[in-house]
Amino acid sequence: MDNKEFDFDKMEEDHKKISETFDKVEYDGKRDILKYFDRIHDKLFTFNNILIVGFFTLSKFKENVSINTILFPICNLIFLIYIEYSMMEKSRFEASIKDKNLSEINENGKLIKSTNKYSLYIILSTLLVTLIFLLNLFN
Repeated sequence: MDNKEFDFDKMEEDHKKISETFDKVEYDGKRDILKYFDRIHDKLFTFNNILIVGFFTLSKFKENVSINTILFPICNLIFLIYIEYSMMEKSRFEASIKDKNLSEINENGKLIKSTNKYSLYIILSTLLVTLIFLLNLFN
């Protein structure tokens, strides 16, 4: 009888260790997602700045390209700044999450989902602005 209890206790202890390991992996995964989004946003910031210079240069060297085309990458840049601000607010919220009630936590979860969608939109928007730039460059 003692042998079976020992096996059960050992099995329960192993299960607890595995569960703790999975919790850590899940936590690290969520944290890493934010790091990757941040890296992607940094690259998009840099690329949008290059596009701003590119559109400005095109408008000076090509007669048929309006200076107003510079508004495309500038709008993209403003959108990126908004996304970065949202991510900063998310981190600020999480820093004091123990002081928040359940409805505030649920509302913040909805904001996180929308920020993730905005990140996808900004990637697609940057691709669109790049296509517009290339069309203007080769016309």
